[in-house]
Amino acid sequence: MKNRAKLVMICGFALTTFLAVQQNVKADTIDSQQIENVNVNGVPNDNTQVAQSTVQDSDTIQNSSNNDNASSNDTTKDASVNTEIPQTSSSDTQGNSASTQADSNATNVTQIDGVVQTNKVTYLYTQDGSQVKNRALGANTPWITDRMLNLNGSKYYRVATNEYTNSNDVTIQYGESNAGVVRVKQDGGANYKQVDSGFIRNGQPNQAPSSVWKYNKTDNSNGLTYYQIANNDWLDSDDATIAPAYQNPNSWLQIQNTQIQPSGGSVGYDLYNGVEGIKTYLVRKYFGYSNSHTIYDSSVASSVRNFQSRNGLAVTGIVNLDTWKAMGYSEADWYGIDSYVAPLQTSITSTRSDHIEAMIKYMGKSWVSGAASMPAYGVDCSGLVTQALYATGIDSAPISNIQHAQPGHEWNSRDYWADNRLPRVNFNSRQRGDLIFFADPSTGVVWHVGILLNADTMIESWPFAVQEHSIYSSRGTIVGVKRVFS
Repeated sequence: MKNRAKLVMICGFALTTFLAVQQNVKADTIDSQQIENVNVNGVPNDNTQVAQSTVQDSDTIQNSSNNDNASSNDTTKDASVNTEIPQTSSSDTQGNSASTQADSNATNVTQIDGVVQTNKVTYLYTQDGSQVKNRALGANTPWITDRMLNLNGSKYYRVATNEYTNSNDVTIQYGESNAGVVRVKQDGGANYKQVDSGFIRNGQPNQAPSSVWKYNKTDNSNGLTYYQIANNDWLDSDDATIAPAYQNPNSWLQIQNTQIQPSGGSVGYDLYNGVEGIKTYLVRKYFGYSNSHTIYDSSVASSVRNFQSRNGLAVTGIVNLDTWKAMGYSEADWYGIDSYVAPLQTSITSTRSDHIEAMIKYMGKSWVSGAASMPAYGVDCSGLVTQALYATGIDSAPISNIQHAQPGHEWNSRDYWADNRLPRVNFNSRQRGDLIFFADPSTGVVWHVGILLNADTMIESWPFAVQEHSIYSSRGTIVGVKRVFS
């Protein structure tokens, strides 16, 4: 088993009830063509808690001999909370050690690794089967267990040193909380259930080859990993492999399911003739130039040389980090603007629909030519597409956030139109998440791209804002539609 059990010492005081709501596990299965319909939110989280304080409260079972009106049986009695940890004497320690050693060596003890959930207020028992009279476990609380004791035909689970629960009073659970997706191999997948001794076939029919299943727990036994796909229904790693819920065909742009890293040039690049993007935008703004076209041109270079001369800097006409900082901008922005990549919004359990929705969430604010950076500053049309793809786990390199600002790469819309990893689709088959391309009516050359929200509306970056707009109004000639997700 993967996790080593932790023992909870119960030293003469009652235990606080920790409420833990245990959800039923339910797995969805569909074939590989329908995986986008999986309800990922249906996988429950395992919020197992283990009480570690020795406190006394209203759920504590008190000895009835202390109550004049009580019957001879133990009863539940309110008590004030006592958060003091009792001191253990050396004789107690020796006794506990001896008990633990005897427990470990007993032939009727099986080493396990699990959690028991109490079904009600649950009495405790010692290793010889005697009931612990002055305390119990609260109802519906989870406890780590490391050993199972067979005694007189009954099973007991250890939850503390020489203290056990009867199996009739608890539900045993195994495994570690883990969420993901597995795909059954070509020979099909056998179903297993977990018992105290390990995993055994549960008698259910095999799962179909290539079927896809969500799992919410994993466990390890005999060199195999087991994935729980329903309540105590497991597949093993001989029959199933971890796989994303959705992936494009091999010839398409691939979904990485990991955070994309900046590429296409050096983070912290200098500014010189022809460079565009956010840093050029800020330099032009500093010198009072219009940003109707954000490009580092000869006028900007001349202003930079004059500035460098006045401030005792090397006169190059190129903005490096020293010049940038002398203008009052921060070193953090010098590197941060270049390195910004939209945070990943999807995971291995994301469906096709999830990926599309993640892509169209990236909005940005202003239109800035040659920009593909953080939304706080702005993007142009192809910069919007680049960052939207990053958000859904797609790296479209060599088209990238840094490359877009470099000389000669302002028109990345043309690069996306030429990219065979984005297949063209019939205009009448267009759908949400597709890319739609426009050309200059006078030349027929591609100059704009948007992301379809529906058949007639797109999200785009067009001077001077990121916005929703009709595909039929003043953006040029529609030249075609390309699909990001198959």
